[in-house]
Amino acid sequence: MRTDKRYRKKLGAWGETFAIDYLAKLGYELLEKNYYTRHGEIDLIMKSEDQLVAVEVKTRKSKTFGIAEYSITHKKYQAMQAAMAVYFENHPEKGPDWQLDVLIIETGTSSKPEIIHYQNVYLDYLNE
Repeated sequence: MRTDKRYRKKLGAWGETFAIDYLAKLGYELLEKNYYTRHGEIDLIMKSEDQLVAVEVKTRKSKTFGIAEYSITHKKYQAMQAAMAVYFENHPEKGPDWQLDVLIIETGTSSKPEIIHYQNVYLDYLNE
């Protein structure tokens, strides 16, 4: 089990680096990587034009445990909102407006990973 955890961490770190490169090509600028708070972590905080973007990166090798999109639960969404509130407390010059992007990277068996990029995701229904 320990090896599995290390493998998942390595895969996740690779996915975040891949995501940074992918998003940089789209004009995003990296502000923070793995922004930790007592509420949880934001994988990437980036800027796209004048918009602050929290990016949740999900890297999967297979769909054995379900599709990656389903891993963003009510608890995870609330933690991301709370973590961004902390970010704004520490960076008041950034302003309170932000959007959530979800980047799914599926490595599968092909040599080129498949990327699914959901921009400005609205998940407030998870707060109900």
